[in-house]
Amino acid sequence: MGEYARHVYRALLAELRQPAPRKGSVSISMEDGCLVISIESGSLNGLRALLNSFLYLAHAAYSSLVESELSL
Repeated sequence: MGEYARHVYRALLAELRQPAPRKGSVSISMEDGCLVISIESGSLNGLRALLNSFLYLAHAAYSSLVESELSL
């Protein structure tokens, strides 16, 4: 994922700018070329929901990038 980390980061930034239910807080950053996702929540259910959502979005963005490279 290293070569795509910046692109996935930008895709997730767009998601963070959208209004959403307050299940917790999510922040993302880039450190040494790696995407870092930090999630905090007051409940286990909220944590699971946010974790599942952001991991799914990161995977979808990554998969799209890989597929677009393979189709060239």
